[in-house]
Amino acid sequence: MPLPLALGVLFPLLAAGTAVAADSDTWSSWRGIASDGTSADEGLPESWSADGENLLWQAPYGGRSTPVVVDGRVCVIRLAEPNDESRWQEQVACLDADTGRLAWEHRYSVFQTDIPHHRVGWASLVADPATGNVFAHGVEGMLIAFDPNGRVIWERSTSEEVGRISGFGGRTVTPVLDGNLLIVSFLSAGWGSTFIPRHRFYALDKRTGETVWLSTPGQAPYDTTYSVPVVRQIGGQRLLIAGNGDGGIYAMQAATGLKVWGYPLSKRGINSSVAVEGTTVFASHSEENVDGTSMGRLVALDGSSISEGRPALLWMEDGFAAGYASPAVENGIVYHVDNSANLMAFDGATGAALWKRNIGIAQRASPVVGDGKLFVSDVDGKFHILRLRGRQEPVPTDVDEFHNPDGSLTQINGSPAIAGGRIYFITNNDLYCIEGPSGQARSKDAPVGPPATAPQGAEAAHVQVVPAEVNLVPGESVRFTARLFDGSGQLIGEAEADWALEGALGGTLGDNGDLTASRAHPQGGLVQATVGSLTGTARVAVRPNGGFSEDFEGYAADSVPDGWSAARGRFTIAEIDGQRRLKKPSGNPRSWRTTVYVGTPSQRGYEIRAEMMSTEQRRRLGDMGLVSHRYTLAMMGNAQSLMIRTWLSELGRFSKEVPLEWDPDVWYVVKLRVEPAEDGSTTIRGKVWPKSSEEPEGWTIEAVDPLGHDHGSPGIYGYSSADLYYDNLEVTAFGE
Repeated sequence: MPLPLALGVLFPLLAAGTAVAADSDTWSSWRGIASDGTSADEGLPESWSADGENLLWQAPYGGRSTPVVVDGRVCVIRLAEPNDESRWQEQVACLDADTGRLAWEHRYSVFQTDIPHHRVGWASLVADPATGNVFAHGVEGMLIAFDPNGRVIWERSTSEEVGRISGFGGRTVTPVLDGNLLIVSFLSAGWGSTFIPRHRFYALDKRTGETVWLSTPGQAPYDTTYSVPVVRQIGGQRLLIAGNGDGGIYAMQAATGLKVWGYPLSKRGINSSVAVEGTTVFASHSEENVDGTSMGRLVALDGSSISEGRPALLWMEDGFAAGYASPAVENGIVYHVDNSANLMAFDGATGAALWKRNIGIAQRASPVVGDGKLFVSDVDGKFHILRLRGRQEPVPTDVDEFHNPDGSLTQINGSPAIAGGRIYFITNNDLYCIEGPSGQARSKDAPVGPPATAPQGAEAAHVQVVPAEVNLVPGESVRFTARLFDGSGQLIGEAEADWALEGALGGTLGDNGDLTASRAHPQGGLVQATVGSLTGTARVAVRPNGGFSEDFEGYAADSVPDGWSAARGRFTIAEIDGQRRLKKPSGNPRSWRTTVYVGTPSQRGYEIRAEMMSTEQRRRLGDMGLVSHRYTLAMMGNAQSLMIRTWLSELGRFSKEVPLEWDPDVWYVVKLRVEPAEDGSTTIRGKVWPKSSEEPEGWTIEAVDPLGHDHGSPGIYGYSSADLYYDNLEVTAFGE
């Protein structure tokens, strides 16, 4: 029986950029239009000098990632005010590409992450040539879309919304654009089917930020990672190919997120991105190999030859330890740099080593090829230009060395960008633009055209429900749509579906996919769409954005509140003294530190309070507290103190700590109030008292953050080196 299609809506679903060649003045992603580290520009300089030779301009916007160039602007993400700890923020800055003058900037304060300041701005920006919009992925988990003038179009707080895990290493994945999708990945611990920590991929509608699909192709991750996905058309499928935190390389359908194949490579997470030429996928790492104790490997995989869910291995180079840089591929030659800064070239068809040249001591940045030259920097402050000679060893033409004011070498972690016949690259301190006298822009064909629709009469194989994941407030409404795809991941169109609610989700669901959530909260469940014999689901959490109270009496033992990210597996409902309480067990040290958000990121103008108790185990007490407006108020057990903070690894940016003597096995009441001011500062106040006593009039601790947060989800914080207990959680508006 033919499936009912709403074909009238097909065009807007596909109305992405349709050009197959990039604007010659554009370097829209960290590895260029083809995601292979190559440029078609000509007349690029063989030498330059910071004193003036071939230097167009220099600007004090240093960082650690790669610039993007779009619509006559060069844009970077970085640590603002690097020499003033009190003013550290994440900054997106766009400069005039001709002059280096600042066109616009956007600063925002980092919050709730272990990532240190010197790794802020880790993920490169990505730009949309079709619109001029720029997208950022910050170290705190913010995804922000900017229009060409720097206005925020939309933003998503992945930590507060879906339980994104930041880790401490700074490894943050650069987003990629494909059609109307902005695709990003990170480790997360959500609710329901996503409660187990995994490396997950999220595809968002680039226009609205709405989640289109999410995918969990791998197993338990070893690390946070920063392998940037690459989109290619291989074997009749449009694939998203990326390294994973579990040490594997995975290919997913770009439009649906469905896993197509996987290849195990390392016993640690993959940081290098793949490079693709034709149907061959080149991937590397520098950790222990999956099949032994040797370290490092470069492989070539045939993405068109899949057997039992794994691509065929064409060749491998054991012992090549390239775990940070990513390869560049041009005309059948793979250019790559290992961790010890050995630059090498390999025959892409056979894996034969063509030449090897050391360029430094340590390596992070990836090589870029253009105009018969190779441009690459090493960590220890050197920018190299080498003239390529086919399969022979290249000729070095220029090496520039950069120093800090104290004479030490300046780190260079980002790769160059080439656009409009110019080269843009960034050191820790400055952004440079160099241009030879004969520099000319040349368009480069994109490796894949725009996403294609399924052929006429294609059989449906998958139902995609959009939005795929959404957080609602009680009583809020949203419309879901069902989209059909064929087995190759090509869109057939929207379809009429039979709709149903699954799991602990209440509300009214119309025949057209309109859901109005019930007033109950918290909730977490599924919306299911059935089209013929196919079904698809969307995840829905319902969390309040206003006042509420929770005494946990309505929950079964060993459960957790539905829809709370990072709760299951880290917290549990336990019966203590005849009452149900929320317990944070101490059994798993890997999950000792956890924040569970119980509201919405846009929430403001509230105070939060709860009753808490810590046990004592091996002379240790836990840390416990509350979160409001992106600040944590924590009772520090072993330190016997009370602390206010927002950026855990950088307490010098903002924090305050006062002595507080408190005992194990005693219930305390904790209250936190955050009050933003018109000048951008925020006053944070907290108080703690034994439950058996009256509330004191004064606050136990008060602090003012000059770079204040004015909104953020309420939450519960715990570091359970000993068992922790929580009860009678309340969120109220000021004065209630």
